[in-house]
Amino acid sequence: MKTQQAPYQAHLFVCTKTRGDQRKSCGDGDNPDLKTILKDEVKQRGWKSAVRVSEASCLGVCDAGPNIMIYPQKIWLSGVTRADLPKILELVGSLVSESA
Repeated sequence: MKTQQAPYQAHLFVCTKTRGDQRKSCGDGDNPDLKTILKDEVKQRGWKSAVRVSEASCLGVCDAGPNIMIYPQKIWLSGVTRADLPKILELVGSLVSESA
C-alpha cells in the first residue's frame, strides 16, 4: 500500500442515492443534477486541478438531504437545492484561494 497526500484542496462528495420513492433520499427529483452542475462550474472556473466533485451513494442522513460533504475541511451541507449552488461555489472559491 502506498500512502500519499490528496492532490485536491477541496473534495466535494455529493450524495445521489435514490430509494425509488420508498422514503426520502438525496437523489429525489432533480437533485442528481447538483453533482453535474457543480462539476461543470468547477471546470468553468478553472479549479479542476484543485477541486474534485464526486458522487457519494449514501451519506447516512437521507432525511436531511440532499447532502454534500467537503473535505478535508469537514464541511457538511444538508437540504441543498439548486438555489444554494452559488453560495456553495463561493465557499469553495474561498477554500481554493486560501490554500493557493
